[in-house]
Amino acid sequence: MNYDLSAPARRDIKGLTAAIESAEDAASLQARLSVPRYGVFDLVGRARRSPIIGGLLLAGTALDQNGKPTKPLQVLETIPELDPVNPDPGAVAAQLAELAHGDLVTVRFSDGAYGDFGVTGIAVWSVPGTTFLVGGWLIGSAGAPAPRVTELVRLAPVGDHPWPVPAQITVVGEDIGID
Repeated sequence: MNYDLSAPARRDIKGLTAAIESAEDAASLQARLSVPRYGVFDLVGRARRSPIIGGLLLAGTALDQNGKPTKPLQVLETIPELDPVNPDPGAVAAQLAELAHGDLVTVRFSDGAYGDFGVTGIAVWSVPGTTFLVGGWLIGSAGAPAPRVTELVRLAPVGDHPWPVPAQITVVGEDIGID
């Protein structure tokens, strides 16, 4: 395992703001985000400037609010365009069958609205629907891969990587923000 998910000790707000301001529409970006529910994860893909919210989006995730970085955003970098993936549903299903809560994974998605993008982070298991998620994106449910998943790679099993593992999701209200 050679994947670094460390967040900076201190967020560089000025650097993040400059990166957001200079990002062009459809630029290939990598954003490192940190949220309690899913831990630290990387989101990679083509960014879009939303005329509706007036900000920069990556796979539907707002990276700024009124030109200022959102709280979860830790790092933002321009990267080379993602290589295309030839979807192999059998390989995805086989990887999903071996997946455990806390595994370090990289997952590629293809979505009509957001295009092709990837998420690398900790697989989080959720009791409702017996699902696995990474960075808030559904990997699979009840043993079946999510329709948007084109690739699933288990980088390291839980215990073989140094990254903190978020708690399992055990209540539906936690998933959708109601108590």
